[in-house]
Amino acid sequence: MVQRNVVVLGSGVAGLTAAVAAAEAGATVQLFEKSPLLGGTTALSGGVAWMPVNHLMPIAGVEDTKREALDYLLEIAEGDLDRDLLDVMVNEALETAKWVEEITPLNWQSVPYPDYHSEKKGAKLGHRSLEPQGWSPSSEIIGLLRSAPNVVAPISYRELIEGIPDRKELEDRKKQGMVTMGRALLASLVSAAFKFGVQIETDRSYSSLSELPKSVSVILATGGFERNADLCEKYLGGSMIAPTGAPGLKGDAVSIGQEARADFWNMTEAWWCPAIEIPGEKIGGEPFYRLLLTERARPGSLIVDCTGKRFLNESSNYNDAGRTVSKLANGENQETSAWMVFDTKYRSKYHLGPLRREDSDPSWLSVGSSIAELGSILDIPVEQFESTVERFNSFAASGSDPDFKRGESAYDLFVGDLGAQHPNLRPLTDPPFYALAVKPGCLGTKGGPRIDSEGRVIREGKAIPRLYAAGNAAGSPLGTAYPGAGGTIGPHLVFSRRAGLAAANDIL
Repeated sequence: MVQRNVVVLGSGVAGLTAAVAAAEAGATVQLFEKSPLLGGTTALSGGVAWMPVNHLMPIAGVEDTKREALDYLLEIAEGDLDRDLLDVMVNEALETAKWVEEITPLNWQSVPYPDYHSEKKGAKLGHRSLEPQGWSPSSEIIGLLRSAPNVVAPISYRELIEGIPDRKELEDRKKQGMVTMGRALLASLVSAAFKFGVQIETDRSYSSLSELPKSVSVILATGGFERNADLCEKYLGGSMIAPTGAPGLKGDAVSIGQEARADFWNMTEAWWCPAIEIPGEKIGGEPFYRLLLTERARPGSLIVDCTGKRFLNESSNYNDAGRTVSKLANGENQETSAWMVFDTKYRSKYHLGPLRREDSDPSWLSVGSSIAELGSILDIPVEQFESTVERFNSFAASGSDPDFKRGESAYDLFVGDLGAQHPNLRPLTDPPFYALAVKPGCLGTKGGPRIDSEGRVIREGKAIPRLYAAGNAAGSPLGTAYPGAGGTIGPHLVFSRRAGLAAANDIL
């Protein structure tokens, strides 16, 4: 029998999933990670996977069908999308979610997150998103994983929604070595990789196919190109100012794909997000940026551009909000093209990134005794800024936003403050007033070599022998779409598993 060898480049959810699938199918698998630690951007994520028609939805009392899921994806996807791959996604999400539970120590729990476009045909108001339950892997596995500076305690997303455990419970979890979110998912996959004999090596990178043996199947899972200024300038229309993912994502799969003369797909798209920068925070020697998520949805806040005008629904999903901020930044050619503005009542009630409400005001917040003073500090037109806040306040007092429809969708309401009089809207009335710089960012880029339904890289419409791509290293099949919480990891699990199986079944 011919020995089947598979080489996987990259150790995020895509690389580890592909490696485990290939090894389970009988291949000898080597996984190479160019960083000292495993996990990539997945380690910094919530570990949530958007998996329609999953096995936990009936338990939550939510009915779903493949037809509804496909209708929803077709409603929200534009640009470069592949109908065949969308069919695969909705047909195999259930099987893939159950497979992860069967071969790893992971147990999923569903999250009541509404789909990001909850008003669209086929959308659901919760539980298409699955998250890993917290668990305690071995110290060996934990030592291999990238740390997550944005996750300060072993808490799940469901707990963030339904209520955070008390301090004693959190301390007990830390003593037990419990991990949650993205690191819980990664630890489970690493455990399965060990079980199936995957050989893992860190600090090892390849920039060319010529460096690898010709008798192996290669799976590119090296992530996107958001930290490559030249590629971002070429394909995204400007540099990626605030990438929130792991360091080192320079587009290795793009260069290898170009070497293989592959077709490329979705190169002008990303998983967009608005982001913030805390001075001095680094990851792997590169700047670390934080996703600005629920903070901008809460009442008592708004976002303005450098002319002092509102330009978006502040509570909208981070992909749409991030794309809008990115277009604004590229148009104005500056890093800080927007400001999140809020009052003292907001500041005393909510956490803001790593800043707790009881902390003293940091240097990265601008503070003014009035809206006019704050506008002067920010160097934005004061009269326009005052007019914007006055207009917003009148809308917020009435509980509606005719300008941008903030607070009208189920998603908007969910990510706001459900305990407030209105989850998203309240006039800014209590001085002093604060401003936080909002930067254009992304969770990762969507562009890369085009793949078929088996994860094979395509050249002029035909599969290139023994070359595969997965995760953000591959061109996303979803076009512009970001369906819901876990909209990156869900498809990565489905298609990376298929790539691993196909690579293992190559006859060399």
